[in-house]
Amino acid sequence: MDSGGFDSVTWHELDIKVGEAVFLEPGAFALRAPDGSIVKKEKIDPEEVDDEFGVDYDEEYYPEKYRKTDNIKGSNNDTPDPFCIGYVVDIVYNGIMHKNLNAREVCLKVKRIYRPGDTHLGRDAGFRSDWNLVYWSDEIHKLELNKVVDKCVLVCSTAIDEPIEEFVRNGPNRMYFNKAYNPAEREFEPPPVEAERIGSSSKGKGGKSLKTAKPTQPSYPTYPKIEPLKTLDIFAGCGGLSEGLHQSGVAKTYWAIECEPTAAQAFRLNNPDAAVFTDDCNTILKMAIEGQLEQNGQALPPKDGVELLCGGPPCQGFSGMNRFNSRQYSSFRNSLIVSYLSYCDYYRPRFFILENVRNFVSFKKNMVLKLTMRCLVRMGYQCTFGVLQAGNYGVSQTRRRAFIFAAAPGEKLPLYPEPTHVFSRRGCQLSVAVGRDKFYSNCRWLLSAPYRTVTVRDAMSDLPEIPNGAKQEEISYGGDPQSHFQRWMRGSDSEPSNVLRDHICKDMAPLVEARIAFIPSKPGSDWRDLPNTEVRLKDGVMSVKLRYTHEDKNGRSLRGAMRGVCSCAEGRQCDPLDKQHNTLIPWCLPHTGNRHNNWAGLYGRLEWDGFFSTTITNPEPMGKQGRVLHPEQHRVVSVRECARSQGFPDSYRFFGNITDKHRQVGNAVPPPLARAIGLEIRKCVYEGDCKKKKDEPPTIVQC
Repeated sequence: MDSGGFDSVTWHELDIKVGEAVFLEPGAFALRAPDGSIVKKEKIDPEEVDDEFGVDYDEEYYPEKYRKTDNIKGSNNDTPDPFCIGYVVDIVYNGIMHKNLNAREVCLKVKRIYRPGDTHLGRDAGFRSDWNLVYWSDEIHKLELNKVVDKCVLVCSTAIDEPIEEFVRNGPNRMYFNKAYNPAEREFEPPPVEAERIGSSSKGKGGKSLKTAKPTQPSYPTYPKIEPLKTLDIFAGCGGLSEGLHQSGVAKTYWAIECEPTAAQAFRLNNPDAAVFTDDCNTILKMAIEGQLEQNGQALPPKDGVELLCGGPPCQGFSGMNRFNSRQYSSFRNSLIVSYLSYCDYYRPRFFILENVRNFVSFKKNMVLKLTMRCLVRMGYQCTFGVLQAGNYGVSQTRRRAFIFAAAPGEKLPLYPEPTHVFSRRGCQLSVAVGRDKFYSNCRWLLSAPYRTVTVRDAMSDLPEIPNGAKQEEISYGGDPQSHFQRWMRGSDSEPSNVLRDHICKDMAPLVEARIAFIPSKPGSDWRDLPNTEVRLKDGVMSVKLRYTHEDKNGRSLRGAMRGVCSCAEGRQCDPLDKQHNTLIPWCLPHTGNRHNNWAGLYGRLEWDGFFSTTITNPEPMGKQGRVLHPEQHRVVSVRECARSQGFPDSYRFFGNITDKHRQVGNAVPPPLARAIGLEIRKCVYEGDCKKKKDEPPTIVQC
């Protein structure tokens, strides 16, 4: 029995009011949203079924297929749904009122807000619609208070005074609707009159007559306006970290240091106003300390001029050490990590960002992490460390990266950004073990997020078909963007461009090209799906069948055929004479597959509804990094497709030959991840600036 009726309730420091929208745990409503559902792997191809032996393929034609499992790298099968959304219409309690009500005794009555993918239109509607678009409904649910995750902003797009694109860009967790959804009739309708007023400056508070309520301007969390910080980007690469920080509005990069000439030139192309130094960072710092003002006609950063220092120092100098003795400590002192810390010590910026590989925090039993943190603390900085998953911030790629944030005395230390997008649970193990303790970042949204995951389909389905070895650096898109992500990557309507750059791919040798052509266009397809057959290659040469000449620990096939290709499969030493060449199934893969997880993913196709493995610097079908083949076309992924997987806008330029461009993309920080970090720093800059203005003495005007 429902009792009472509150105007508001406080839950985990959230002040929830009637007339507000809330994020709810996935599955909070009776019907599971199909928005996050993923097409399951096809296991049986009817024309390949061999009924006599009870397997779903011809073992003689596909001799390596037995190695396959249901575990597909890059699949979204374990990716959760995004938050449900509800609009609070009443707050009630169950039973008798008493002082110490718990979360199970307080309930919210909410109107279900539908995401496009929740409707009868299904996943395709979720793919094509804006991430922030939802539908109003009159479907009321009564939910326990503990289903609430956080508050969000919900408006009717016709009720606000600014373009909806600008509205959602100016603050976090902003959702909008322009239609209502009737699930019983499976129809979209105009929203009711009272819903059309949500977000209007003339809307009164919930429950009051519109005639007596005073006009109010709704107050929503907004990204504060600040003056961008003067930024020095060290180990800048082509500029992914700077690009994301620029997008967040927190930074303007005045100086960058990058010793690789082609990457430095790419940075210049995208940041023409920045001074880019193509030299060793130690040389530049030495010049600055010695009082030199410029190098090659470019002004060096002045000592008091750097407000934000960012960079990702390589750590090859000590990453292979087994222990941290005096000799290795000397290596640490001479490393680029220490060079980067020396920049912090000299310039004393307001804020500091160190980005590195996930294992940075674990090197040598955390010793590198501890020494880095100790250096920053000795300088007087506040600091924190954590691991973030780029896929949680709007890219179709798994990429875990370690970050150290530091803030100068008097500044507020930034938090780590809450995830904006759901991502595969396997890729979201982000804790850091230090000794016997486990450390987590401040992020609370560990199981879900406001928006759906970004997939390979989002990243590249709008790009035109190209052949193996395509070299034309500028072509036409040939069509419109299909999804929110694609519209984002192509840029705003005020900057229309039909020129697509860098949609070029590596040219594969004839045998490799033939292998790629035989990989099926199914989720999970890789080298294990190759047929053992002869085929004429593009250069006229005939390939040969792979011969299985030895027993193997996996036994024989159901037809009794051997599975070993070398004497080592029988426990003896490898025989060089066993090696075979020019086979469609690469001899080396069954040769060593038993001790390398069956080389899962080599010659693997990306899955349209899956995600990229960590984007690397050289996409090779035989590379350990995973699947690099287009989901349908017979080629490796292009430079632009890799750039899309990193979240680089299509307007972003790379420089050099195709190898240089792939390296620039693969080494970069994904701009959407950097943007999320920048938005957190932006809050701290605003608070610091406000505090300084408050503490400043009043200006005395002499008359």
